[in-house]
Amino acid sequence: MKKTFVLGILTIVFAVVITALNPALVQAKMSIPKDAFEYNGHYYYYYKGTKSWKDAQSACKKLGGHLVTFSNAKEEKAVWEYITSKKYDTPAWIGMYNDGLYDSTYKRYLDEWKWVGKEKIKYENWAKNEPNQSKYPGYDTVDLYAAIGKGTEVCSGNDKDTDHTPAWGDFDEKYSVDKGIVKGYICEWDIYTISVKNAPKTMAKGDKVKLTYTITDKATGSTLKKATATFKSTNTKVAKVAKDGTITAVKKGTCTIKVVYKGCVKKIKITVK
Repeated sequence: MKKTFVLGILTIVFAVVITALNPALVQAKMSIPKDAFEYNGHYYYYYKGTKSWKDAQSACKKLGGHLVTFSNAKEEKAVWEYITSKKYDTPAWIGMYNDGLYDSTYKRYLDEWKWVGKEKIKYENWAKNEPNQSKYPGYDTVDLYAAIGKGTEVCSGNDKDTDHTPAWGDFDEKYSVDKGIVKGYICEWDIYTISVKNAPKTMAKGDKVKLTYTITDKATGSTLKKATATFKSTNTKVAKVAKDGTITAVKKGTCTIKVVYKGCVKKIKITVK
């Protein structure tokens, strides 16, 4: 009895210590403002204030989100219209950053831009002459960060431009904070997750499998019983998928079946033998 009690106490202490050493292990509970903007299964909210990019990303993560990432022009347009309709100040930090790797051969920093969360870059909207800070070795900091704003706000050497469409510019973090250049930041919350219970890894030609899935609202933790996903095969010559989620193996090869619900995508890789 005593041994079990002591073991239990040690387990709790160990868990607390590990969590303290690595806060990233803790999943922050979602805290989405009631007046947040919703688009395609995601929520967005603008926060005013001169913060560093790192502090802005940390603030978003504490709320269960992350700095905004853009998958396409439609998403960016929707968020930009939300910002301008509220007359919020820009530029505002977005979730793109540059690790600042230095190329000794060409004696310059490489434009190794990335989205937070390791999301693949499918869309970019840099302003004229941007990004440009990585061209100057010896700049205040190696790390650079992107912000969205009007073309006149983020475009280097183009101050007289009347372009008020959204565009991105790269900024040195310390200089932007000291000078109050970046006025705020935009948090994003991905609110849905898709779980597939019977996803096949391999199938034989002619086999059929009807996918069983659940869609969860991460903000509430509840399962959306009436939610219906759509399906798509990346190679219908290998495997087809019907509207009801039934996969039919056609011939040898590999393909990916995508289960989609309001911007949330679950990918299932299948090999037909």
